[in-house]
Amino acid sequence: MVMFGITTTLHGLSPLATYGLGAVFFLSVAAIGFLGPAGLVGAGWATAWPREGGVYVWVGEAFGSDWGFLATWLQWLQNVFFWTVLLTGSASMLALGCGWKDGAENEVYTAVVVVGTIWLCTGLTARGLGSTGRMGTVGSLAGTILPGCVLIVLALAALAGGQPAPNHMQFTALLPDLGQPSTLSFGISTILIFAGIELMGTRVPSIRQPGRTYPAATLLAIVLTIVLLVPVVLAIAFLVPAADINLAAGMLQAVQAVTDRHPALAWLPVGFALALLLDAIGEIGGWMAGTPIAMAAAGRDGYLPQALGERRKDIAPGMLVTQAVIGSLVSISFLVVPGVQSVFWILSALVCQLYVLMYALLFSAAWHLRRTQPETHRPFRVPGGWPGVTLVCLVGLALSLLVFVAGFIRPSSLHQISETRYLLTILVGMTISLAPPVFLILRKRAGERRLPA
Repeated sequence: MVMFGITTTLHGLSPLATYGLGAVFFLSVAAIGFLGPAGLVGAGWATAWPREGGVYVWVGEAFGSDWGFLATWLQWLQNVFFWTVLLTGSASMLALGCGWKDGAENEVYTAVVVVGTIWLCTGLTARGLGSTGRMGTVGSLAGTILPGCVLIVLALAALAGGQPAPNHMQFTALLPDLGQPSTLSFGISTILIFAGIELMGTRVPSIRQPGRTYPAATLLAIVLTIVLLVPVVLAIAFLVPAADINLAAGMLQAVQAVTDRHPALAWLPVGFALALLLDAIGEIGGWMAGTPIAMAAAGRDGYLPQALGERRKDIAPGMLVTQAVIGSLVSISFLVVPGVQSVFWILSALVCQLYVLMYALLFSAAWHLRRTQPETHRPFRVPGGWPGVTLVCLVGLALSLLVFVAGFIRPSSLHQISETRYLLTILVGMTISLAPPVFLILRKRAGERRLPA
């Protein structure tokens, strides 16, 4: 449930729904070229190197600890930014569900909801892995599976009642227009709703019988994710015209489209908004259970101040508090940046850029380790032997690089800012994000040179 909660959220589906039936194309590409390879690599390498740290261990084993630290930094930092993206959608839907339409664009309200939820999740995560598991289970069942199934039923009921399918739900829309770079970048970037399947590799030592449990959990999470998300995206696309979909709150719009025709269901939007907030809490709890542990492992190796490497039972308190502070500061920036939707998409694009760089390192390391350490005991092996590993890693690496390049192109729907300003914002964001790990790596190297031989 924790792994499913990490990889599955209903919040990131609104942009995909704007493609209508064409969303199936992008979801298929994401599942075959991204979710599948990442799941196979994560299961194989987590059980082969069952040490705490996840990508820090795997990439470090392949290319050295400096590269491992860079990989885990990218995984951790994109997650801190992702909180703002995820909770912005929750805040917008909560406001719309309660009938406060202006709240979806109110920066002060959004910042309060985001910051408050970050600290709530931090407090719950600090109680240990058991608390995180309960958050993941409640978030997955009550915040993801239940509302997702209800929305699917509502769309089917509308279809059975004679509601005509919009143009973007016709079979002619199954293959989207891939000739427009801005349209392509918009669709490709949204595939990272599947990101994070490898994250619980950071907690392998805490899992009973990881050689059997971890691959099984990965497979079940992948199946549940695909089975739920595809029909939910199509339900949103069926109920809301593509031009009217709000990038942060499209799912609630779909519910309201039904309640507008059936006043007896007027209570449903509030219930959905609260359920989606549980969805966000469950997902954030899963991330908080993983990335601080990996960063703390790097901290104990000298890449971070000693306090940030501290480990108490199954939590890393220093990293938990530090990331909550950083996440809060990012969220408060909503007070000075106009337009919640603009910030929502720019942060989403930056998250994609950071995370696909990590995945590029992960797939490269997986292939390198299979080539250089073939005798390592692997309780779970990627099917197909050496050719299978090569194919999986090449497909994952190619799609990661494609997403990275596409991220520099302004999405077609983000008309609020110019292409030049969008590109500069992404470049500045990337520079600011990569400068600290480079500095910390150089600082560690300088300290090692000062040590007596």
